[in-house]
Amino acid sequence: MKKSILLIAVLFTVLFTSCKKEKDSQKETEITEIETPNPRLELIWETDSLLTTCEAVLYDESSQTIYVANVNNAPWDKDGNGFISTINTKGEILEPKWFYKGLNGPKGMGILNGKLYVNDIDRVLEIDIATKNVSNRYSVGGMPQLNDITVSDSAVYVSGSNSDAIYKIKDSKISEVAQDSLGRLNGLLHQKEGIYYAASASHTFGIYDKKDKSFKTLTEGIGHGDGIVRLENGDFIVTSWQGEIFYISSKDWSKTQLLDTRDKKINAADIDYIPATQTLLVPTFFHNRVMAYKVIIN
Repeated sequence: MKKSILLIAVLFTVLFTSCKKEKDSQKETEITEIETPNPRLELIWETDSLLTTCEAVLYDESSQTIYVANVNNAPWDKDGNGFISTINTKGEILEPKWFYKGLNGPKGMGILNGKLYVNDIDRVLEIDIATKNVSNRYSVGGMPQLNDITVSDSAVYVSGSNSDAIYKIKDSKISEVAQDSLGRLNGLLHQKEGIYYAASASHTFGIYDKKDKSFKTLTEGIGHGDGIVRLENGDFIVTSWQGEIFYISSKDWSKTQLLDTRDKKINAADIDYIPATQTLLVPTFFHNRVMAYKVIIN
């Protein structure tokens, strides 16, 4: 009788422990599912089609103005017909040609200390925002095909697609700080841990570590990598120039396709993001418009 009672007690303990583990496992699964982002984009507005071959956008929080770099046809020709437009946060064009003097194929832009820095094939123009005058020009030898710009608190960083190099502007001088066989380096985003990059020919997203001066690939298969922004939760949105937009998790570097407009021939170039309204700004290159999307993460 005692043996029977003991056996029943052992069986009960085993059964109870097993059930508890199963419930704990279910809880862990539920928590994992809750923490996994489910991002999507919802179109809010799009501009008129006056932004000819718009390659890059830049939001200026201080004035709530959006600058748009318009290549205006051939992206790498020194044809003198490029221009910078301004639009507001409703998609209304304020000044179609806010700046146009001597621009060829303007692309990436950045703002530091009241100056708008604009890439223009083999030089960077420093434009005083208040006066709209060019306060400096920084030339790079050869044919670097300067593309994107990102800024830190004290410096401006520039990518060269043809040179696969990162350049730095500081103290009114430009110098090369890093170079590797990345496959047409394009997008740049400066963060405290390094400079994130997107390369268009190798279809990679990675980071340049300024301390050990090394490039590290984090994600592959992102298409013709172009623009990069970072969200409040630490994750990234990266575009492929041909018309794809990807969400990249900063936890495991996995990617999720948010949008694909390749069949409509709508490009997705050098993007920017407005945190206050969770708005993604997408210049559409040959589609000649800027399109704004609400970033929704359930």
